[in-house]
Amino acid sequence: MMDMLDHGAERPADFAMSGDGAEPSVGPVPDKPDEPAGACEPADSAAPAPSPSAPSRIVSALASILPDRVSNHMPMLSDTSDPVAASVADEARDVEAAQARTGKPGNFLTYAQTVHDTFADRPFCTLDSLVFSWMSYYRLNSALCLSHTRGGIALHELMRAEDFDTMFGTNWDPEGSRDLLFAVCSSPRFRDARLCLFAFRTDRDSAEQFAAMTFLLPGGGAFIAFRGTDSTLVGWHEDFNMASRCPVPSQREAHAYVERVASALDGPLYLGGHSKGGNLAVYAASCVDASVQERIVRVYSHDGPGFNEEFLASEGYQRVRERVEKVVPKSSIIGLIMDTERDFTVVESDGISVLQHNPFLWEVDGCAFRVADGLSASSRYFAATISDWMDRFTAEERASFIDTLFDVLSVPGAMRFADIRETWRTSLPAIRDAAEALAPEQRAFVMDVLKALARVATIDRVSDAASNLVETFLPGLGDDSGEGDGEEQRDDSGT
Repeated sequence: MMDMLDHGAERPADFAMSGDGAEPSVGPVPDKPDEPAGACEPADSAAPAPSPSAPSRIVSALASILPDRVSNHMPMLSDTSDPVAASVADEARDVEAAQARTGKPGNFLTYAQTVHDTFADRPFCTLDSLVFSWMSYYRLNSALCLSHTRGGIALHELMRAEDFDTMFGTNWDPEGSRDLLFAVCSSPRFRDARLCLFAFRTDRDSAEQFAAMTFLLPGGGAFIAFRGTDSTLVGWHEDFNMASRCPVPSQREAHAYVERVASALDGPLYLGGHSKGGNLAVYAASCVDASVQERIVRVYSHDGPGFNEEFLASEGYQRVRERVEKVVPKSSIIGLIMDTERDFTVVESDGISVLQHNPFLWEVDGCAFRVADGLSASSRYFAATISDWMDRFTAEERASFIDTLFDVLSVPGAMRFADIRETWRTSLPAIRDAAEALAPEQRAFVMDVLKALARVATIDRVSDAASNLVETFLPGLGDDSGEGDGEEQRDDSGT
């Protein structure tokens, strides 16, 4: 079953061009540049996130101890006239004043809300890359089909209140994503940028999930943003596949996309993304033609997975290596997968363990991230667990185990991890039964992964409760050898 529009499974995700371009398109290309291209993301890939009306015990415990995120709750307004900009500016000043009173750091949302200098005044920076990278998570409907063209659309054209549920529904932070849209549409730094050359593909059969947008920057140049992993099992499956395969389908798509954008646009290029999107940015920058690499100013990976040693030794990667900038939160999980170089900046975060993958929790002072002393104990534990697993099995074995893991997770009929969470009373027993039918080594692997995810998904003082919940519904899995699982591993914090 393939979620895509009007192009074959073997072809890359395409975009239409306005002007005299002749690229193939996702949907019918208009004869005139100003006519709609008629292409949009499938509606079923943009379903709103499940209602949090029946969270699991773990989620409830976490919610009760999560600190408040610094967030600007902007009003839903019906137009983008001057009063809207004035209202947003007033709210931005309120945010600054509140921060001054409480001493709390901001995040990249408050950066977008409060920093008003233009790119002519201050060059493109890491926080700018995260702003645009996060916007690549927005899901666009057919009314915005000119976003597929080279001319693109103005950012304020995204402000369609009737689309907000689907536009933000599968994001890590729908409310923050909406607030970010209001901020960039009113900010003198971002509001004159244009979104163009949008492309997407979701293929469940090949476990591929790909989307990319290009933002034309005021004053020249372009930022190519790759969408990261959302809450779907397809996206997470592809993330895990990066531990055994290179390239995965979305990496090939990213390479082809940058080549096409470079041929369509002039000027300097910036690449970036959050989560898997950061990995795609680095991969594409490393694989494009040398003439395109010369135009790349910077590549940003925001908590994106790494690469195997063979890729890191490649000539293409070595040519761009010094232009790659990676940022991870202090309790990074995703960003440590396959990352052997550890060449990144660790930033402070308000989040709890795996929840720190949400960049709305990353702390910002002024125009830069707050740098942390180092990775947390839970992050180091997960990195050691993954490293040990990588060393024990070949790439072929890892691929087989990963496919088995997601086959098991899909048994309850879940499309997203959130579906498993919301129906855990029936989902976990179904997963247990499916795992029990596996061969001993595969069963042990599935159990190890579930336990590791449960442990790192919570702070130290509730980690045992999380693991015990898994044990309650998955008893005895992985214990055939009589080793390893009988005693809880503790981190070096002594908790």
